[in-house]
Amino acid sequence: MESILLYIVSIFFVIGAIDYIEDNRFKLGSSFEAGIKSMGSLALSMIGILSLTPFLLDQISNVLITISNKILIDPSIFLGSIIAVDMGGYNLCSNLANDSSMRIFSGILISSILGCTISFTLPLSIGLVKKEELDSLFKGILCGIIAMPIGLFVGGLMLKISIIKIIYNLLPIILLSIFIGMGILFKTSQTVFIFNLLGKIIRFIGMIGIIVQGVKSICGVELLKNIMPIQEVLLTVGKIAIFLSGAYVMIEFIKKALNKYLKFIESRVKINQDSILALIGSLASAIIIFDSFEKLDYKGKVICSAFSVGGAYVFGGQLGYVAGVEPSMLNVYVITKLLCGIIGVIIAIIFLKYENKG
Repeated sequence: MESILLYIVSIFFVIGAIDYIEDNRFKLGSSFEAGIKSMGSLALSMIGILSLTPFLLDQISNVLITISNKILIDPSIFLGSIIAVDMGGYNLCSNLANDSSMRIFSGILISSILGCTISFTLPLSIGLVKKEELDSLFKGILCGIIAMPIGLFVGGLMLKISIIKIIYNLLPIILLSIFIGMGILFKTSQTVFIFNLLGKIIRFIGMIGIIVQGVKSICGVELLKNIMPIQEVLLTVGKIAIFLSGAYVMIEFIKKALNKYLKFIESRVKINQDSILALIGSLASAIIIFDSFEKLDYKGKVICSAFSVGGAYVFGGQLGYVAGVEPSMLNVYVITKLLCGIIGVIIAIIFLKYENKG
């Protein structure tokens, strides 16, 4: 499956490049260009954290290993829960996991869902969405968080991890999901503050990493020992941007192919066309949802926010990153994320029906 998916994205990459040469004749060249141009924003968010990965690992590995040994939970679970896969989560989990299956489970599955939600999606959405619309955003994210352990359990089974081991290692995430869910439901302002603070801390650490890497690259002065070589960091960022070019073209093509069916889909699922397009676009990036949040109807806001927890980025930058570090795990990654996203949408629909009755 992973090879087929990569070939498909490669074909759309070529199509987008040709259309770009043809002055965006079929409106696909602009998507190709957007993918290439994403390299700058990707570099700003990823270079620092990736650069500091070895250093951070040295500082926290002993503490996490000590804690995990006492409670018998794999140490990689904790880091995967707070750092996105492509922001250093995979690298950190790879070095802390007790075995290869837990490396994938924590470093790719958990990190691409919960880690991404906490370290990137929540700070991003809070920054883009207006205050008066945060209520619908958090209701959706709550539904997505509730769905997350179910999808991760299935992902663990696909990795051939024993049921008891999956459940036991998921306990912190289940508890965290309950805590976050209750916080969003009953202590919204305090929860917003915590997530904003977490996002600022991660961005601050990332900027420190950029400064350290920049000084070393420009004048050769090492402000910190044991940072990732800039060649490796830029190679990772570049590969993701190239992959995004093909993925964006693919998503745009899907949008165009579904365009004449949008009214039918709108009448069936009872959300407006902007919500449908945002949901499709989030397969590449959740930014598409939150950047157009005002255009979505209330039901669409809740459903799209729920999907963003698990399903967003599944065919975007995360897929590009996973394709570079663990290509044989693409099928497990895609199925787990889509399952989390779909279950999140189902829970959101049930919640909305319950809310309407109330």
